[in-house]
Amino acid sequence: MNQHVNDVKYVGWVMESVPVTVFENYELSSMTLKYRRQCSQSDALQSMCSPTSCTAKLEKEAEVEVNGASCSYTAGSQTSILNVAKCVPPHLQFTHLLRLQVDGAEILQGKTQWRLKKSKHLH
Repeated sequence: MNQHVNDVKYVGWVMESVPVTVFENYELSSMTLKYRRQCSQSDALQSMCSPTSCTAKLEKEAEVEVNGASCSYTAGSQTSILNVAKCVPPHLQFTHLLRLQVDGAEILQGKTQWRLKKSKHLH
């Protein structure tokens, strides 16, 4: 009625920026959203997603090359050697930002955490 967007739309826009390979191999385990301002249905938005510093740290702690593919993992973590060999970390974290395209004003900040799908776990 007031032409504002409801919460479900925001979640959909946040998820649009997540890489397809994440959806193929992981399931969402948590999402935190901080709304900064409202937007209307006619506003053009940018949806951005980037690995968090935790994920970046994970990638910097150890580099392993297996079958010509570079894989990263944290030494001493619960990441099994089979996961490393397959280049599949057990958890991912992303930071999200929705902003107005016209002036870059922040609409929403968010964080998502993902865990490897049960069918993807290697024993």
